[in-house]
Amino acid sequence: MLSFKKIESSDLEVIKKYMQQQVFGTCDYTVFGIYLWSDYYSYAYCVYKDTFFLKRLSDDTVHDFAVPVGRLPVVTAIEYIKEYCKKNEITPRFYFVPETALEYFQGADIKQLDGWSDYIYNAEDLKTLRGHRFNKKRNRLNKFIKNCENCFGSNCCRFEPITTENIEEAKHFFDVYLTDYTKQEEHFTAESVLIRRVLDDFFNIGQSGGLLFIKDKPVAMTIGEVIGDTLYVHVEKALREYEGAYEAINYAYANQNATGDVQFINREEDMGDEGLRQAKMAYNPVKLIHKYEIMIP
Repeated sequence: MLSFKKIESSDLEVIKKYMQQQVFGTCDYTVFGIYLWSDYYSYAYCVYKDTFFLKRLSDDTVHDFAVPVGRLPVVTAIEYIKEYCKKNEITPRFYFVPETALEYFQGADIKQLDGWSDYIYNAEDLKTLRGHRFNKKRNRLNKFIKNCENCFGSNCCRFEPITTENIEEAKHFFDVYLTDYTKQEEHFTAESVLIRRVLDDFFNIGQSGGLLFIKDKPVAMTIGEVIGDTLYVHVEKALREYEGAYEAINYAYANQNATGDVQFINREEDMGDEGLRQAKMAYNPVKLIHKYEIMIP
């Protein structure tokens, strides 16, 4: 029978193991999406019959579950969740269910979650910015490089992966970024807390990342991870005074990390923000993976 426990730092390797098996393609089924958001969403998990079960702790009679990942067939794993809920007199609701998993919920009450669809891109597109579709992005990238060289000389821009040698510069960059750009929103505040948490424990968590420098000043930072054929970009921040810095770090990070078997880049959701939506659409996604809330009868 299922028995859930709150996620702790000692559970990191378990999460890594099962998230490497997921095939849903959404950012919710990643190490970053689960381990680092665990406090904010009050996540708890259990492993039963070599299958990873995830839920949100709640005092309510309705509890949110993720689609199970692991050895058990999904339909069988869902039956275990139903048994758990019946025994504990709670109502099961599945949240952030990717559309690729809807086949497991025939006959259920399904509602699409507006603003939470993941934007998926062809990796080669973002690595080359080739063709008329990317004229604006390519022009902004070239303008950024040209402006840097005009102000600071040739070869003034460089991209570095985040390492033990520059992790303190990454932390300093984020401090500067927060003084430059702040939103009085709960999600922004929560994200800022977890980004600091990532940077404090970066090499244990197992993310990849990069810093964009002009001379010796970091002006942009990104953090992500690869699962299967997809590079997930979890964090992308740049100082607003440097026009084109977002395009530059996006381009550099894609070229460094979308290698080998990586075919797609997931740049996550717009959360209903029109500015984010326009920015994500400007990179010409090949698809959006919609997500759903599902009530089990």
